[in-house]
Amino acid sequence: MTLITRERIDAFYQHKRVAVIGASRDKRKYGRQLFETLLQKGFDVVAVNPNAERIGDHPCHHSVMDVAQPVDTAIAVVPPAQQERIVGECARAGVKRLWIHEHVLKGISNPRAIYLCEEQGIEVITGYCPFMYLPKPGFPHNLHGWVTKLCGGHPQ
Repeated sequence: MTLITRERIDAFYQHKRVAVIGASRDKRKYGRQLFETLLQKGFDVVAVNPNAERIGDHPCHHSVMDVAQPVDTAIAVVPPAQQERIVGECARAGVKRLWIHEHVLKGISNPRAIYLCEEQGIEVITGYCPFMYLPKPGFPHNLHGWVTKLCGGHPQ
């Protein structure tokens, strides 16, 4: 796996059109909060969830492959068991950058999915919270970032 650096993370957010795969209808869920935050920060966000027609006031696609105006950058907020399928769909849809995020307390990213990203030429970021690296992330994400940096867990 290619080393994940702060430069790569910053470059990821230079792409303002982003699909959130796993955007949730439930406002309390991480995928929905990430979707809403990216919208608030001026990103052109595409919702992807096979079980939803809409996320709030926004249309939702059942797969990243269904997006009429393709995206080349995506964040997947799905369980490890779904990550390999998501990588395959991203590869077929032309996604060039994929951030795979799984909640720290629920498990880790699927190593096979990470390998498939590399095999398909998709630049992958995993192991870090997408919120922490957004411009002006706000509480509690800025605190999370500060603690991670203090403990030496930030990418260089």
